[in-house]
Amino acid sequence: MKILISALALVSAISCGGPVSVVGTSVLFEDRTVGSFESVTKGDFSFKDRYRVLDDGIIEFERTFTALENIDSARVELQFVRVSASSYAMIPAVCYNGNEWGRGNEPKGFETGGITHTYSYRRTSIPGATYSEGDGIVVAMWSEAPTGEGDGFSCSILPGTDNTVHSLIRPVEEGPRAYDGRDHFTDGTYCRMDLKKGDKLSLKAYLLVSGLLPAHRSIGTFMDAAWRMADKSQIAPTPDNERIWQLGVRYAKESLWAEEGEYRGLSIGLQPNGSDKGWHQREGGKYEVGWCGQNASYANSLLTDYLKTGDKESLEKGVAILDTWSKPCTVLPNGLYITHWDYILYGSDNPSLDGCNLGTAAWMFFEAADLLRKCKSGDPERLESIALGILDFVKADQQSDGCYARGWLTDGSCIYRDGTVGAFLIVPMAEAAKRTGDKSYLKSAKAAFSYYFGQYKEKGYTTAGALDTWCIDKESSITLLQGGLMLYDATGDFSYVEAAEQSAYYLSTWMWHYREIYPEECDFTQYGLNTFGLTAVSTQHQHLDPYALKYVPDLLRLAELTGNQTWKERAAAIWNGGCQLVSDGTLTINGRVRPAGSQNEAFLHCDWGWNGNPDNNRLNEWLVAWPGSFRLEALRRIEFYGLDID
Repeated sequence: MKILISALALVSAISCGGPVSVVGTSVLFEDRTVGSFESVTKGDFSFKDRYRVLDDGIIEFERTFTALENIDSARVELQFVRVSASSYAMIPAVCYNGNEWGRGNEPKGFETGGITHTYSYRRTSIPGATYSEGDGIVVAMWSEAPTGEGDGFSCSILPGTDNTVHSLIRPVEEGPRAYDGRDHFTDGTYCRMDLKKGDKLSLKAYLLVSGLLPAHRSIGTFMDAAWRMADKSQIAPTPDNERIWQLGVRYAKESLWAEEGEYRGLSIGLQPNGSDKGWHQREGGKYEVGWCGQNASYANSLLTDYLKTGDKESLEKGVAILDTWSKPCTVLPNGLYITHWDYILYGSDNPSLDGCNLGTAAWMFFEAADLLRKCKSGDPERLESIALGILDFVKADQQSDGCYARGWLTDGSCIYRDGTVGAFLIVPMAEAAKRTGDKSYLKSAKAAFSYYFGQYKEKGYTTAGALDTWCIDKESSITLLQGGLMLYDATGDFSYVEAAEQSAYYLSTWMWHYREIYPEECDFTQYGLNTFGLTAVSTQHQHLDPYALKYVPDLLRLAELTGNQTWKERAAAIWNGGCQLVSDGTLTINGRVRPAGSQNEAFLHCDWGWNGNPDNNRLNEWLVAWPGSFRLEALRRIEFYGLDID
């Protein structure tokens, strides 16, 4: 390896007329040296630099390498070496301060055996982005999205005892091990790049340097800069929202409807039948009130559809779902609630009841009561009683610091308190206060928000909202965005809006800011899938999905309350991205016709879950219930708030 110091820089000093300036290849902030650009190469190169400071203080730096000899397996690395240690370091959607929280076996730390972890740009929500905080300064570095396969690159960040190294690397590599599936690694992957004497290649970096704000608020500074730099012409086309509504209703009524024993409601989703190219409802873990199954939210959408269209089938099925999920067998004497009908149909020894499903049930049942009254049908008081029973139990179980829990057993004993899952109960708790006038619900919601948001301010991430993971994730932070807005409505305290906005910035670190380019034979290319606006799931599940549909209305409200229209722009990107490949009943993917309104859950954008085998698809075939439910929920909430997504 050769280390190239930046003696050949073309410009000796540039200033932006602000706090950021460049002297040689050193970057200064308020006349204080932050760090410098350096290189490490495999092979003999000369290089030239081109850089400028953009109007908003971002440094655009490009280093062009020229091979001085024929080089087999060449490698070039552009580093920005900041001259201070880091208190917090991040690779968006990949690594949050080393991923040390949780029981998952995703990549931990920043190096293994003295070798720095490297990741393909494909894994990152902003191409090759790295971010660090420390010594009063924040540094972020990223690049442009490649326009072709041959332009791919990787990134890394290595916090040291007295410096922090941000890197961009060509060609693509992931090492020393490659994370290729949940809790699973293979040997590192290293693309080969052979060069002839005189061949040139470049690495371009965008570098943000600014003063460090407390409680990880500088993540917002980075996200604003990344959004300004993103090519928003790449956002997917705007869908026909009325058509999206109709298809969502059809999927619920035509494909997800299930009757079994006393159960009349919706299945969690469809899976392939096998060789006949058909579909069947999943046979295990199939009836769930929230999370993946979303029975309660779908019921509300069906009732809304009746109010919109007069379709009596929508009314009948919506009421039937709510009647099923409010039967006496679902409610426990202590106020807790059976969140999975599988427990009732097949029995379970003291099953677990998670905060995500309980919070969803309580919130959706409050809304359902209002809709049933408008429809003049069902038993709205029963649903309100169930919701209040859940919240009364949770409120009584709440810890003195404000913490709820991840979940409980049916006897009321707590399973686990750590993590952010309990925050799913903040919104219905605030709603209970609004409906009943009982200030104890508001007191509980405020204490819980203070606890969970305080955890975020301390750590710079939220955790374990995705119930099939135990790691840092995005889903859990949605509760803080929504909870902050709900508490603002309840109190008029604008600090809750500011906290909601900070949560939205964290959520934005999981959202793809560009369209990834794939080979012609790839599913994404064949079916026109655009990654812009999709979101990664968690550090343990490194694939994309449309889960961010859940908080589109909240981003629109944030734009309205703050006057910051970038939230509306982000909402549109998420909405357009999440409405892709919704079947009209004729959509055929990999030889299998998809039912009307269905959409696959996982988009395998990197080498997580996808190994390139001919029988392996980047568009998976799990047609789960929640994406359609979230689209319908978003549309009805947007209408409720009088907002505009177009």
